[in-house]
Amino acid sequence: MDETMKNEREKRRIQRKRKRQTRSIVTFMILFIMATVGVVSGQTQGYQVFYRGESLGYVQSAAVFKSAVDRIETNLMTCYNYDNIHLGNGFELIQGRVENPMDFETCIEVLNSKNIPLYVSGADVFMDDEKIGTVTSLNQAEALIDAYQNINSENLSELEAVEVMVPLSETKDFAAMLSALKARVK
Repeated sequence: MDETMKNEREKRRIQRKRKRQTRSIVTFMILFIMATVGVVSGQTQGYQVFYRGESLGYVQSAAVFKSAVDRIETNLMTCYNYDNIHLGNGFELIQGRVENPMDFETCIEVLNSKNIPLYVSGADVFMDDEKIGTVTSLNQAEALIDAYQNINSENLSELEAVEVMVPLSETKDFAAMLSALKARVK
């Protein structure tokens, strides 16, 4: 009987040891799977870039897209000699899984190839609450109003400039706006 008890005890000890080993293996596998899923999903997270509903591609981070837009705007400011020019109005970054992300240079190429309209922080000029036109900056609008008031000091029309974000193509130059203001009075 003594030998039988020893055998029983040994069997129970071995069973407990197997249960602990099984639990350890299962726990290790669960942790391994969770770590793998976390690493894989972390590496594939990024942003899909849309412009007015059209997908332009994927970027790994929002900083890549922002840097590309900043570089293009800086080049445009130099070309057009405006400090307030902006690329497009309607970009959207949607977080998601990244498929073949664009690098900085590729992002610039894609943005340049899409003929995205240029916008400017301009100003609408109103005479007696009627819009006359839009210029490329609030400073230019104020200079236009001052010039018009110096030319037509007897005209008591109310002139006002309101800052707006508009496509560059919808703005007029200083001379055209001054002519429009003069024509409005006659």
